[in-house]
Amino acid sequence: MSEIITLKGIAWDHPRGYEPLRATSLVFSKKHPEVRIEWDIRSLKEFGDIPVEDLIDAYDLITIDHPYMGQAHSNKLLVPLEERLSETALNEYRNQSVGPSFESYYYNGHLYALPIDAAALVSASRRDLISTLHLELPGTREKLFDFYKEVPTRYSIAWPLCATDLWCTFLTLCAQDGGKDFIENRRIDEKLGGLVWDELKAHLKHLHPESLNWNPIQILDYMVANDEIIYSPFLFGYTNYSREGYAKNVVHFSNSPTNPANDVSTILGGVGLAVSAKCKHVDLAVAYVDYVARAETQEDMYTQNGGQPGNLIAWESATNNLLCHDFFDETRTTMEKAYVRPRHKGWNEFQEQGAELLHNNLVKNSPSHKVMKDLNQLYQSIV
Repeated sequence: MSEIITLKGIAWDHPRGYEPLRATSLVFSKKHPEVRIEWDIRSLKEFGDIPVEDLIDAYDLITIDHPYMGQAHSNKLLVPLEERLSETALNEYRNQSVGPSFESYYYNGHLYALPIDAAALVSASRRDLISTLHLELPGTREKLFDFYKEVPTRYSIAWPLCATDLWCTFLTLCAQDGGKDFIENRRIDEKLGGLVWDELKAHLKHLHPESLNWNPIQILDYMVANDEIIYSPFLFGYTNYSREGYAKNVVHFSNSPTNPANDVSTILGGVGLAVSAKCKHVDLAVAYVDYVARAETQEDMYTQNGGQPGNLIAWESATNNLLCHDFFDETRTTMEKAYVRPRHKGWNEFQEQGAELLHNNLVKNSPSHKVMKDLNQLYQSIV
């Protein structure tokens, strides 16, 4: 009997993050009896903040956020997948990308992960309550302020504005107002950023008071358990909450409000699956990554086990849209026009510290000129 090879992977702590990986690992092991795949989990914040350097010695398979690509490239932390996959397979993944997901894992000509999960900031609503109240969801940020006035006082609107999500919302509004190139020479346009900062403070007056502390999961958990929060205009969508039986109530997802002046939606999120450069069984690890990212796996097993697929075939599936109350059809425009964050070395460190800087200053109600000056000084000091 041949020796069992164990691959270790690190996922993130939500059923969307680990259940589909556990399910696909079991099937992969049936196809490859010599392989076992074990998964550990980390918090959502750790997923966004823990450096890849801290993971590559302990794990063969790493779920990763695309802003780490520059760091991974510079320090040779991950296996370049274009060296291990056929040109045919690469072209299929490129053609089956949901928005810019596939390209976001390319850096300097190297592909360091495959998109197994696609996401961007979208809007979430309790459609049952919205319908009862005869409200119409806002399509633009300008109409969002009108929407606040129409919501009866017993109901509320929430944004996830903990540090990490405040950061994503701030960048989203900057991209909507200034286009995708509002960051130049590693500097954020201070006038643009200042206007966005002032607008964020204006929105804050209308939001549920816990918004400053919540992440998307906390808001969605509250929305499905209570009949108070009826709308969140900018949060990372989770198909789990749009499925019958997942929770007490169903949340519907749709495109976020935009600025019609620019053809930009919201910030790109999602998850890539990468192979550690320290992996001792690279061929098997890459074979698993390839298996999970394939259209047939994504469309069926991955989605059926609570995953939010990263493959367009899965997004176009009538079965999956029926399962998730049209989550994929209703948010696809947002995905196609999503803003991709910078990915150069040092960006992830700036992102973590910049998020805390913004959050601390929002709590203090700091003026925009001070916030933007401090933010750009931080940017320059890191990179």
